[in-house]
Amino acid sequence: MPTVRANNINIYYVDEGEGPPLLMIMGFGGQHHSWGDETVRLLSRHFRTIRFDNRGTGYSDKPQVEYSIAMMADDAAGLLQALGLSRAHVYGVSMGGMIAQELALRHPHLVGGLVLGCTTPGWAKGVPPKPEVIQLMMPEPGLSREEQVRKSWPAICSPRFLQEGREFLELMLRRSLENPTPVDTLNRQAAAIQAFDTYDRLPQIGAPTLIVHGDEDILIPLENAYILHERIPGSRLVIIEGAGHVYFWERPAEAAQAIVEFLSQVPVKT
Repeated sequence: MPTVRANNINIYYVDEGEGPPLLMIMGFGGQHHSWGDETVRLLSRHFRTIRFDNRGTGYSDKPQVEYSIAMMADDAAGLLQALGLSRAHVYGVSMGGMIAQELALRHPHLVGGLVLGCTTPGWAKGVPPKPEVIQLMMPEPGLSREEQVRKSWPAICSPRFLQEGREFLELMLRRSLENPTPVDTLNRQAAAIQAFDTYDRLPQIGAPTLIVHGDEDILIPLENAYILHERIPGSRLVIIEGAGHVYFWERPAEAAQAIVEFLSQVPVKT
């Protein structure tokens, strides 16, 4: 398994495609495979995509320490440096979008173009989900892993995709159960998300930035995309109509096209 040593942990990664490097950062509880095959296929046509397991997930190390979004941004920076990349495009979704914001703020020299998907500047000045939506995402005593994943689907998918995307959801469920993310990792990630806040620092982001959001996202409401757009200088906003939080599962071609078109205008020298 390909791993590198970065920020004092071993990080598992998958390196595919050719072209400018694109670091892809997954969200809460997710792993390198959580993007879905179609999104990876479409982006790997245009970029050297680098997907990885955040600390605590998949085949990466699972240190028993308190996590922070800044810490995970340093992990991502260490991965790029370990791969010999002095600069890369960065695409983060959900919690991964929070990590991407911190990466652009803490390590601006490493970031070419920045894509922030279905994410927020933090709950202090962002728009949080309703309590019942948060509850759908959190571990519940007595539920099996399979039951827990199924419980989360209404929080991340649009009602339409819950019906039409059933085969895809079942495939992603099977993959997630092969090497499930530990419950203690979910708790550490949830605490990191709760403490995260970039609102006041967003104007400092200098990387050309694209913000992508589904208009039916109830986990991270659409209002957060508008806040990011207003706070990040020169940013562009693309709204995927009829899609929930996992717009990259529901509308992979539309989302990939927007990302390719945007990043193709941003030079990146490695």
